[in-house]
Amino acid sequence: MIHIKTLVVGAGPAGLQVAYYLDKMGLDYLVLEKADHVASFFTKYPLSGNLISINKPNTGSENSDFNLRHDWNSLIQEEETPLLFPTTYSTDYYPKSDDLVKYLHDFANRYSLKIQFSATVTMIRKREETSGYRIECIVNGESVIYICEKLIVATGLSKPQIPNIIEQITTKIKHYGEYEKNYFKDPANLETFRNKSLLLVGGGNAAFELANLLTPYCSHVLIESRSKKPWAMSTHYTGDLRSVYLPFMDTFLLKSQNAFDYNNHVKLHIHQVSETAPYKIARSMNPDDKYYGSPRSAFDHVIYCTGWTFDESIFAFPLDYMYKYPNVMGNYEATSHSNLFFIGSIMHSLDYRASSGGFIHGFRYLIKYFMQVNYDLPFDINRLEKDHLTSHIMNKISTSSALYQMYGQLCDLFYVNGEEIYYLNNVTIAHRGSNQYTPTSQYNFMLTLEYGKDLVTDIYKLGNRVTAIGTESKSTLLHPVLRVFKGARLVEMIHFDEDLFADFSDTLIYEDKLKRALSMFIEPRFS
Repeated sequence: MIHIKTLVVGAGPAGLQVAYYLDKMGLDYLVLEKADHVASFFTKYPLSGNLISINKPNTGSENSDFNLRHDWNSLIQEEETPLLFPTTYSTDYYPKSDDLVKYLHDFANRYSLKIQFSATVTMIRKREETSGYRIECIVNGESVIYICEKLIVATGLSKPQIPNIIEQITTKIKHYGEYEKNYFKDPANLETFRNKSLLLVGGGNAAFELANLLTPYCSHVLIESRSKKPWAMSTHYTGDLRSVYLPFMDTFLLKSQNAFDYNNHVKLHIHQVSETAPYKIARSMNPDDKYYGSPRSAFDHVIYCTGWTFDESIFAFPLDYMYKYPNVMGNYEATSHSNLFFIGSIMHSLDYRASSGGFIHGFRYLIKYFMQVNYDLPFDINRLEKDHLTSHIMNKISTSSALYQMYGQLCDLFYVNGEEIYYLNNVTIAHRGSNQYTPTSQYNFMLTLEYGKDLVTDIYKLGNRVTAIGTESKSTLLHPVLRVFKGARLVEMIHFDEDLFADFSDTLIYEDKLKRALSMFIEPRFS
């Protein structure tokens, strides 16, 4: 048996990010990775090979934190010359997944992260005689048992989610995740779709990715979904449908033999009489009421694009769930199991559809916070003279990538502490519950960047800048919000105007208004 204080399962971007901090702090840790290289998920997915994570090297700024606002692929590093993704690995706005794999490989090597490759975890058990966990592995073909005090799971959503569909078929329908690497890049495979009809079950980004990829080959493509999926351009949520897939919408709306169909609460039936026969589709409100009719009721190919869920099969004990994620507390510890933590895309249960915690550009900041609350990584704290508070806040709203990417979830907290301002940077909103940050006898403050709450569906109203005084809370775009508390009680919430370029440097709109707001609760006058 091998004893390690902290074991990390998974050497994807989340596993590497937490390993960076564990290593930097000189802690005893090891990352277990089933593949023989890092970032194995991205060596295969997306199937098109094209990421939809933004990579914008030309920002017009030399501020490193500001540039991370538009770099969704780099990991956080506390170095003067960090290893960053833009330019070095790709200048494409939507880079290739292979480029991300190269970056993460070089990141692991640059910091000499402790990773055991070819280590397949077969079972995770609780230790009965003491706290901690027993991890049973096959390492390079040999059985190995690891014992750890803390276990960090960073395996992502890796289990294909199979839809609840009634099937009577002879040829198994594949899920998106069952196609091998580069399947849709092989000309011979693409030829099998030529002049054939295709049904894609599921209406998310994976369905639209394949629809765009296969439209040049297929005679017809239908995306079938139980519900309408919102567009990210409207919700601002990265996981919703992305505009990069709009070409397929053109093929439908301009009537070029493609379509999408939404049937909420309708059961889908698929019937195939032989291996060479088409798949016939029926829709009904119950299993006994089937109608094989339009739109186009028979298809040559069917692919399930119904997403992923967490794979709990390696655990010998049950987990609590929220949505498709393991349920965690505010420190990302499992709700019913001490010293078991979930990070990366599976820490998204606390901000699902509310922010970016399920994606690299979001969870890189959450992992740093995870290290602060669980491993005593120092918090980012400033002790400011009162006259310097306004300039500090102006800098934060103008450059901060953490508040920008984890909008509405990460915040800055501050209050007057004698002759200075105690200023805590980049913590979760829930962190404010600590009495240390909510002094009961005085005003204390929370600063965030947030989107407006109203869902805008008219594309021409998006970014329709709010200018009237008193209506800033109706902003559709990202804007600063200052909350003022007296102890735990909210006494004032001040919304600032949005800006078309998210540039919050205007003196009149932001700095002067901020001074006036703060002067109501803190003296002396701010400068």
